[in-house]
Amino acid sequence: MNHMVFGNYLPGHSLLHCLHPSGKIVGLVLLITWTLLANNWANYAVLTVMILALVKMAQVPFGMLFSSLRPFVWLIAFTVLIQLGFGHGGTTYWHWGPLNVTSVGVTTAGLIFVRFLLIIIVAMLLTVTTSPNAIAKGVETLLTPLKKLGVPVAMIGIMLSIALRFIPTLLSEMQTIMNAQRSRGVVFNGGSLWQRVKNVLSLIIPLLVSAFRHADNLADALGASGYDASQPRSSYYQYQWHLLDTLALVGVFLIGVLVVGLRGV
Repeated sequence: MNHMVFGNYLPGHSLLHCLHPSGKIVGLVLLITWTLLANNWANYAVLTVMILALVKMAQVPFGMLFSSLRPFVWLIAFTVLIQLGFGHGGTTYWHWGPLNVTSVGVTTAGLIFVRFLLIIIVAMLLTVTTSPNAIAKGVETLLTPLKKLGVPVAMIGIMLSIALRFIPTLLSEMQTIMNAQRSRGVVFNGGSLWQRVKNVLSLIIPLLVSAFRHADNLADALGASGYDASQPRSSYYQYQWHLLDTLALVGVFLIGVLVVGLRGV
């Protein structure tokens, strides 16, 4: 396999694979928080080294991981260009009408680019090293205190598990639909604005039909198996919290302390 779709789980026996799913979810939230708090290159250097080390620990090839960033390229590029073209402060490199490229704008655009990249990679690490069922179980465990307030924690867990399960399926089907439309002469990156809107609609409508078909089939399967959301569910896999999980969270917390300490550099 030389290509990975965002949301795919890759079975393995790495250190990250062995961590408790609840701990990995908390670690994900903390790492995203530290990334959002970072405000200079020193912060991002620390975070980049740590996250690349986590990628290495997950035993996921870097090429495979970065190839799955393609669906987010346009979002990142659009955000960076907006910041780059409308920056203020510092030395002005180029000015034309409302567009203003400055040294501060270039630096901020670079930081935003790195921020987006790190957040997406961290999210991918969770989905790559944790199965959808484990993620759902982790969320359910974290939300357990809300049971006392009448929150259907088990229902939320199964809904999350199903949603995560179908992310790679729908992305794969979207690529199949795009290839089918291209074979009919549809060009997604050319033509007028109205033509592009029509081309996107030719992609969205079949994808929605496919999603509804999957939902109907899944509902029939759950009904045929006698699934009842109101009944307590057992789990084949029992996840135990170990010392390694505590040490991992302490390490993530210490990285956050370092990031916050470098904010004034």
